[in-house]
Amino acid sequence: MTDKQKPTQHIKLYAGPTHACGYLDDQSSVSVFADPSLDFDNLLYSELSRLGFRRSGNHVYRPQCASCSACWAYRVLVDKFQPSKSQKRILKANQELELYIVPAQALSKDYQLYEQYINHRHQDGDMYPPSFQQYEEFLFSDWCESLLVKALDGQGQCHAIMALDILDDGLSAVYSFFAPQSPYKSLGTYLILKTIEICAAQNLPYCYLGYYIKDCQKMNYKGQYLPAEVYRQNRWQSY
Repeated sequence: MTDKQKPTQHIKLYAGPTHACGYLDDQSSVSVFADPSLDFDNLLYSELSRLGFRRSGNHVYRPQCASCSACWAYRVLVDKFQPSKSQKRILKANQELELYIVPAQALSKDYQLYEQYINHRHQDGDMYPPSFQQYEEFLFSDWCESLLVKALDGQGQCHAIMALDILDDGLSAVYSFFAPQSPYKSLGTYLILKTIEICAAQNLPYCYLGYYIKDCQKMNYKGQYLPAEVYRQNRWQSY
């Protein structure tokens, strides 16, 4: 721990309500939240990320279910990552897109893309139906320094967006969304691959991809980005 990093050993955790798991059938889910009264910043959040925590809006949380430990925080080892043949094809197929990295702001034009994505891809999820308030409270934070990576075509049309949090040892992918009818393919994969490239360009060792769940199709795709580590049994382990 450097002098700038804040100790986390005395942080109070509060358990949220038990609810049906959104990823595994017949499972209940509980998350613990870091004390919301803390003076959060990116350094403290970085420390908590190394303990398996994530951010949603202003809240920092980690799954802590009594009868299940299927959610593993997942981070790609940037300096060792080599895209697979299929990932190289995705990069090549989308090479006409231009990336723009901007400070995170909740803008109505970006929300329109988010709304299209949720309405088309996630009508069975917690984020449906979408609203601008829900979009703003989910992706953005009063205290966290974040970025938006936007993929635009030659006419300036935005096809995909990745929201990223800045950590002291990497970038954390908060969420990505894209135009459902875009002619460009595999945009979710494309955004992750470009995020790993951004980490490499900034000499950041890790790209955090949230929680990996082996038995959930919505969450096990992260295992395609290797080599990586998962946080389980209170330590980072090679995956």
